[in-house]
This record gives sequence, C-alpha cells and structure tokens, in this order.
Amino acid sequence: MGTTPPTGQAPDGLERERIANRRKHWVRLVTACNSRCLFCLDSDTPRNVFLPLEQIYAELERGRREHQADKVILSGGEASLHPGFFEVIREARALGYERVQCVTNGWMYAERSFYTAAVGAGLGELTFSLHGHTAALHDELTQTPGAFQRICKAILRAVRDPAMITNIDVVINGMNIAYIDKIVELGIRMGVREYDLLHVIPQANAYTHRDRMFYDVAEHLPRLRKVFRLDRLPGFYIWTNRFPIPFLEGLEELIQDPHKMLDEVHGRRHQVRRYLDAGIPLDCREPERCRHCFIEPFCTTMDRVVERQHDHTWRIWWVDRALDDPRPAPAGIEQLGVRVEVASQLDTLAARTELGLYAWIDTPGPVLERPGQTLVAATPDHLEAWIEGPHALLILLTAQTAAWMLAHRARLAAALERVQLHQPSHETLAEARASDVRQPADFFTQLGLPIRTSGLPACMAPGTVLVDAPALLPAALFDPLTGRIDTRQLARFHVTTRYRGRSVRCDGCRVSQRCDGIHINQIRDQGLRQAVPLIQGPWADEAERQLRARWPTPRACLGTGLRPKPVAASLPGYPEPSAVAPDPLAVIGAQRQAWRGARAARQRQAARPEPATRPGPEKRSPSAVRPALPPDEQR
Repeated sequence: MGTTPPTGQAPDGLERERIANRRKHWVRLVTACNSRCLFCLDSDTPRNVFLPLEQIYAELERGRREHQADKVILSGGEASLHPGFFEVIREARALGYERVQCVTNGWMYAERSFYTAAVGAGLGELTFSLHGHTAALHDELTQTPGAFQRICKAILRAVRDPAMITNIDVVINGMNIAYIDKIVELGIRMGVREYDLLHVIPQANAYTHRDRMFYDVAEHLPRLRKVFRLDRLPGFYIWTNRFPIPFLEGLEELIQDPHKMLDEVHGRRHQVRRYLDAGIPLDCREPERCRHCFIEPFCTTMDRVVERQHDHTWRIWWVDRALDDPRPAPAGIEQLGVRVEVASQLDTLAARTELGLYAWIDTPGPVLERPGQTLVAATPDHLEAWIEGPHALLILLTAQTAAWMLAHRARLAAALERVQLHQPSHETLAEARASDVRQPADFFTQLGLPIRTSGLPACMAPGTVLVDAPALLPAALFDPLTGRIDTRQLARFHVTTRYRGRSVRCDGCRVSQRCDGIHINQIRDQGLRQAVPLIQGPWADEAERQLRARWPTPRACLGTGLRPKPVAASLPGYPEPSAVAPDPLAVIGAQRQAWRGARAARQRQAARPEPATRPGPEKRSPSAVRPALPPDEQR
C-alpha cells in the first residue's frame, strides 16, 4: 500500500505486483494495545510486552542487511504506545529506510503534539484501522469507547498533511459486512482513496468470537463487489488481504500478491520451526479453523513436503546452477537436477555422481546418452535438437513450445513414449504473462494427442494422460549450516510451485476432490474463467477414471483432516534438532510474568502488619533484592 502510480490511474496487474513486492520489512514494537478488538489476531501472544530498543534496532538493521528493504512497517499491538516510538522512527530513517509506515488504531495521533512529533521524526505513511461507519459499530468491534471519534480526528489530520500518505484498512467480519460500503464511503468523505480490505481469519480473538466474526461471503458478494470495483475508478486503490480466491472471479487483479504468504509465515515462524523440529503442530491446527484460514494451503504444502521426506518419494535433487552445492541428497533421490550452459558440462557431473541427470541445458546441442537421464526442453530450439533423440524429454509448456508442437505434431506424436509435457508455475505474474500459453484447453484440443501432461487441472488439459509433476526437491529448501528445512525458503517454494486456487464453480466438478486447482499466477494472468467444471461428456468420464486410479482416496489437506507429520528429517550427515529455539515474545512474556509476580509478593509483604516488637535491625537477604522491572513499568 501507499506506492500508487503518479498518474492517478488504478494500477494494472503488473504495476500492482511491483507495488506489492517493494522490499519492505515488518518490525513489531509491542504487543500492548489500547484497543481490545473482537477480531484481534494477536490476543493469544504474550500481552503488554514492550520490546527493548536494542532488540528493535537489531531487527531494523536486519531488514536492511538481509532483505535490502527500503520501507519499514512498524506494528504491534499498537506501535505508537512504545515509549521509544519516535527514537525508533529516527533510527529507521538513519539506517536508510526511505519510508516509515505505521499501522495504527489512530488513538495517539488524535493528539496534535504526538502527530507532529511522529512526522518530525520521519514517519511518512499511516494506515488507520477503521472498522465501522458509526461510533456504535466501531467502538463495539474495538471494545474501546471513544475510539471512533479519535480515529476520525486522526484521519482528518493526516489527510490534510500533504506530506503524509494516508490509507485505511478494514477487517471485514460478520458484524460489519453489511456496512462495508458505508465504511468505505465514510473514508472517501474524509478524503481517503486507498483501502486494504482484510478478510477475517480464524486466529485468536477472531476464532473465540467466530459466531459473530465469520460470515457467508457468497451472501454478501454483491456488496463486496461494489466496493471492489472502486479500484477501476481513477484515483482509487483497493487491495484485498487474505480474501478467498474463488470469490474474486472477474476481479482477479485484486487477488492478493502471493508473496504476502511469506509475511504470514514469517509471523508464525517460531510455531512453524517448532513443528518442523519437534513435531508440535501449530496451536491453531483444527480442521474447522483450517477451512477458513488463509495460510492453510501453505501448511498443507509443508505437510506434504515432510511426508515425502519420510516416504523417500522425492526423485530429483535440484541444485540449479550451483553444480558444487555441498548439500547431500536425501534418501529416494534418483536424479541430480542441474541447469548448465552447454552439454559438455554434464560430462564432469556424470563422472562425479551415481545419480541420473535431470538437465536443463541453456544452449541445445548433441547430448551423450546416459542411463536415467532426462532433458528439459524449454524452447523450440531444444525441441528441434532433441525430439528425435533417445532421451527422456520433459517439455515445458509455453507459448513458444506450444506453437512448435502444433506445427510439428507428427514429430511429437512419434516421441510420445519418451515425452512428458509440464505446465510450469511461476513466482511472479510477470513471468506467467511472458511465458504461458493462452487458453491451454484450446491448445490441447488442437493438438489432439494423448500426451502425458502435468501441472494443469483436468479441465485445462482435455484428451491427455494426466500424470504427476516431476518430484523435484530444491536443495535451496534446506539451510546449508543445519541441513534443516528453512522456513522462508519453504514459504517461497509454496508460492512458486504449490500455491493454487479454484473458482466457486469448481464445487460442481466431478473431479474437484482430486484437483488442487490452477497455479495462483496463472489465475492472476488469465483468470478463473479457464476453469470449466467437468460434469458430463467423454472427457469428464475419462478424467474421472484417470484421477480415481491415481488417487483412489482424495488427497487430504489440513481443512479435511490431514494428520500431523513426524519431525522433518535433516539432510544426510547433519544432526537432528536437539532443541527448539523459544519464541522471543514468549521469553519476554515469561520474564514479565515473573517481574509482576515478584512485585505482587512485595506488595503482599508490605501490607502485612508490623510485629509488636522487633529484636533489632533486620538484614536484607539476597532473595529480597528487588528485581528489575520491565521497560513499561519503569516509566
């Protein structure tokens, strides 16, 4: 948010992707908050923690060093409550962050002196959390009398400041969904043109109050679409956050950038680490909750990755261009996956490994025949060089290779026994738009060959033999120091290869229980309209037969009761985890509880009546020394 095009025109998909992927870093200052929102997602974290300035500064520095972030978002709780708030802003600017943003309930900014001090320190963007169009609704949702009056005052102050970027986020829930258009109308009247609409998810307070927080999206879709369409008006910018993909058909440009999943996983990284290293499921893991959760697809990917580790069913150890990658392949691997410039580089590799080679060669040419070798054909030149050869061939389906196959159908037909056609997934919309064939179903209808095909739902690959995608495990998924799955790389693996979506219409498809859907960036590029439910006809019958043969029982996900997996294995030669690093917030929370307990004990001791006589001056024992107070109690 807050990086809209200077033209005043609504951003197209590629521009939205550029904005969403600006290098930014979230830094939590506190878990304390002066609101008690009924939908709060942080109510199950240790409350009233004020992180030490040195810890905050270290996190600011890490964002610059590791992520090269030029924007930092200060969050909480309510970040503005931190006693060092202005110092944090100044430190962020001194470290080189071009913009400092704060997500806020607006309470503190209603005071002119506080607002002026924050701007003077370098604050450049404010995102106000407005959840009702009236005091009655907003104050009820935030459980804070007077909150509506103060946030409106703060919004008006920020909007009138030409140096401040001002936007509004709204958590859409069962109590305000009927008024979502009214809430946005109020923001427009105050001068705000940019909105982030967050779909409530089943975490913490939101799940505790689920009877009031959850709502039927389909029932309220006309009102939601009315608000969503504001994005197509000059000068308005609407973003969705965690909103269910199936309900955005026709408005696919509003599907949240999939890289948001990296932020979501980062926020739960300690729970994810605990699951991978100790087998302790995430606290929220319940099928009833998972069915409503934005990150459920990631958690399902995580379980399937670990399951394949245990079952030894990964087949390709993909090191990409890192030909000397020292990380050893796990059990079950049959091929070493590499990308090289020329075929001669494979000769050295073949002499160093007993594995077969799965090779992407940039410059096509003659390749020695080797047992267990597969070549990746990514361009028409690859196909020209290898279609008549002896090699197993994985063809990547692109606009260019599709055109070649249609033009050389007879040559392709003669090679069907050696060939698999795979629809690649892409990390970005830009890559999908530049590479993918338009309307794959039309291509397969024209091709008319029973070619083995993967990476697409059955409705988009009519007349083919539906097979699994190559079981490719990236070496980069594992930390080179520990041999353990890296949580951030796992999230990126999910976004790049496993993140898929479906249309509401897919519920009526005969194979819906055995279909993961369309990759997210193919949806963002070509729309959900590509999904055509298979209901009747020869291909519906054949697709159902094939998929039932592959999966007699539908594959489970967390939302349908997928059982937790044992601890993920380390790579061969690396030790298994001996301990799970604690969540720093939990540590600080425990310290705070100890401090409070010690203070309560002192107060109880002081309240006791003095004895009638005392034998003499009492010496202080070491145990009676007063412990240090947490930062917020030292003020």
